[in-house]
Amino acid sequence: MQETRRARAAVSVVFAVCGAAFATWAARIPAARAHAGLSAGQLAIGLFGLAAGSVVALVAAGPLLTKIGSRRGVVVGATVLCAGLPLAALATNLVAFVGALVVLGMGNSLLDVSMNAHAARVEEAYGRPIFAGFHAFWNIGGLLGSGAGALLERVPIGVHFTVTGVVLLVVALAASTRFLPGADRGQGDAAFALPGKALIPLGVIAFCGFVAEGTVNDWSAVYLREVTVASAALASLGYFAFSITMIAVRVVADRLVARFGVVPFMRVVTLVTVVGFLLVVAVPVPGFAVAGFAVVGLGVSGMVPLAWSAAGRKQPLAPGRAIAAVAACGYFGFLVGPVLVGALAGGIGLHWTLGVVGALVVAVYFLAPTMRAAPVPAR
Repeated sequence: MQETRRARAAVSVVFAVCGAAFATWAARIPAARAHAGLSAGQLAIGLFGLAAGSVVALVAAGPLLTKIGSRRGVVVGATVLCAGLPLAALATNLVAFVGALVVLGMGNSLLDVSMNAHAARVEEAYGRPIFAGFHAFWNIGGLLGSGAGALLERVPIGVHFTVTGVVLLVVALAASTRFLPGADRGQGDAAFALPGKALIPLGVIAFCGFVAEGTVNDWSAVYLREVTVASAALASLGYFAFSITMIAVRVVADRLVARFGVVPFMRVVTLVTVVGFLLVVAVPVPGFAVAGFAVVGLGVSGMVPLAWSAAGRKQPLAPGRAIAAVAACGYFGFLVGPVLVGALAGGIGLHWTLGVVGALVVAVYFLAPTMRAAPVPAR
């Protein structure tokens, strides 16, 4: 059991590294853009490179983990992700910038899927829900990374990203030595196989959860500024409140799932998420909108980690491949959701568009029963 506890702590550290690395990049996008001398349109092209790298890695992650396993996947993913940071900081033209962001996106996705696959192993060894707690560390790492970015704003981005990349890589590699020994289940099997039908509802749940997350991430500050006419300082509190409540729930979500069951938990958090969006839409004033985004964080916090955990249980003979398939659906929602929100807002306004996102999340309520664990096959 001591070995399992060490593995749990080590995987938690890797989750924090992943969150910190991505937040480090996000916090200093303006500085990276200025260093590369890019226009707003060229920055958008660069961000498309980030999305493209993420998608390519998600497609490749399942077959790759089947071959090399989750621990080695974490080593490769962390190395690529941390190498992407200085590459992005040192890019001086559009081509180099796009290439760097492709690397960054590939590393982030590969590390994300690998660490979640090993988290599924650790959860199985524990014999009780602990998955949401890992994702809390991703949020904690994100807050640390963004906070450090704000404090180091005057430090040259090349220095900041290079030092951060080296430190985070050393931490991730050290943590990976404490992972569970031996091969993952399914490691060494055929690399390519179609995901089972049981994963489709989980993919939809991950998609809805990530659309809600991405919407708050990209549009909460815009909504607060343009719809509620909040000050710039207050507008930044929407996503901060959302992040804090996500951490708070993810820390205790596993205990709640163990006590009440995954289906009741998912239905409650779905209703909470919908109520949060309704509060934002129904009372478009700054204080209520910030509170609404905080309520959304309370609800949406459990959707993605529990969908990924369920994916590993649905296909216990190849959990890495299953998690990669569900993750691909989720990341698709995270990447395209905010874009669709922007397009829809141009037609009906951002105010009502957030209501549409809230309505989309209702689907999770009806899909919650699909998250029940599948019978464990005989070993």
